[in-house]
Parts: sequence; structure tokens; C-alpha cells
Amino acid sequence: MSIRCLCVDDEPLARQGIRLALMPHSDFELVGEFGTVEEALTAVNGDIDLLFLDIEMPRQDGFDLLKQWPETLPLVVFVTAYDHYAVKAFEHRALDYVLKPIDQERFTAVLERARAHLMQERRADRSDRLLKVVKDLQNQMSKQEESLSVKTDDGYFRVKLSEVICLESVGDHVCLHLKDRQLITRQTLKHYIASLAESGFYQVHKSYLVNKSHVERVTKLRFGDGELLMSDQRVIRLSRRFNSVLDFLLG
Repeated sequence: MSIRCLCVDDEPLARQGIRLALMPHSDFELVGEFGTVEEALTAVNGDIDLLFLDIEMPRQDGFDLLKQWPETLPLVVFVTAYDHYAVKAFEHRALDYVLKPIDQERFTAVLERARAHLMQERRADRSDRLLKVVKDLQNQMSKQEESLSVKTDDGYFRVKLSEVICLESVGDHVCLHLKDRQLITRQTLKHYIASLAESGFYQVHKSYLVNKSHVERVTKLRFGDGELLMSDQRVIRLSRRFNSVLDFLLG
């Protein structure tokens, strides 16, 4: 059985990664690659079995593509650097959710699942099948430790949130201070403030976002300021503007 695949991702290297990852699997045929939602919608003919889809893209994102898909949706595998879209992806009945950088063993498991589901499609109702997949994936994600994909000039790095001590805004970059290294990304601190809000990270200064689990001591200073001693012995100033987080840090 030939499985026709489509890849939509604004990063050429990411599209190349999908192409290389599919090469060992001769029954998967990559019939098209597009860098924008608009390009994909113009070219798609509906004869697609499996869609590899990025989420954050210029002008329109991956979810916009699904809303405008002209035919019955194929199986959808989201391939993205951000794990905080997982719930929304499951709500769109995604088959799977793969984090960049792609792990070949993980990717092979995704293809095996896609192959099995496409073979069963003739015998099972499509909506019931996808609902079961969603439930299974939600259970899987709930068991996995939270992690973060960081895009740097040297590529993508996968780090556990528990290893991130703090994030520091430095000019047009953000430095992630980890237990044993530092990573520099062009992403903004504002982005991380929003995406890590539910993961125990608190903004304590215009330039700092800290992981509560790495705060060893909180010292209150005069005029509402404070100092935080982090697990790597770094001292970070807590600005009076953000002293409302003191109770969370102390708690």
C-alpha cells in the first residue's frame, strides 16, 4: 500500500528532515512540500493520506490550514518545536504530535501507527478511530515529563523544564541557563513568559524568568525589592514591579 504524504512547514531544513526521515520507508511517498498554508491550499487535490504539519508559520498557522482543507482531512501529524499546542492539536484529532528535532525511532513509531490506521480505515469508522487515538495520545503526554524545544543557531535542542534554572533576556536574544550549560535563542522572553506560565516559571524582573523549583532562598529588601538565590548560586534581583509573585515563590 502506497501512502501519499504532504509536508507543510515554513522552514526548509524542517521539510528536508521529514524527507530524510521518510526515505527508509518505501511505502511512504512524499508527493508535495510547501512553506506556507496558502501554497498548500492552492496545490492540494485531496488525494493525501498523511499530512505532516508545522503550527507556527507566517500569516496563517497549521490550524488555519485544517480549517480550510477542501476535502476530507487526511491523517495529521503535527511536527513542531512547541509542546504547549498539544491539547489544541488533539482537539483537531491529530494522529500524533512530534517535537523537533525529530527522533528517528519516535518518527518510525508514528509511521507504523499511521500505516496501521490507514489499513484499518476500510473496516472502522474514521471518527471513532481518531477519538481513540486522541485519548491514547493524551494519556501518553500526561505521563511524559514536560520539556521544551529550543531553536538556536546550531539547531534544535530538547531540554527538560526541570533543568531550566532561569531565562535571561540579553539584547535581541534569550539565554536559557541550565544545570550544565547555556542555550542562546532568538526567541523573545515575552514568548516564554506566555508559554511557561502554567509550568512554575515566574517573571521577577524585566529581563528574568525563573523556575520556582530552582529558587533556594528569597530575601526581601527595602522598598519592595527582593533577591533570589538560585540553585546555581546565581543571585537575581526581584523588581518591585513583580513583588506580587513573592507569595508563589515562598509557597
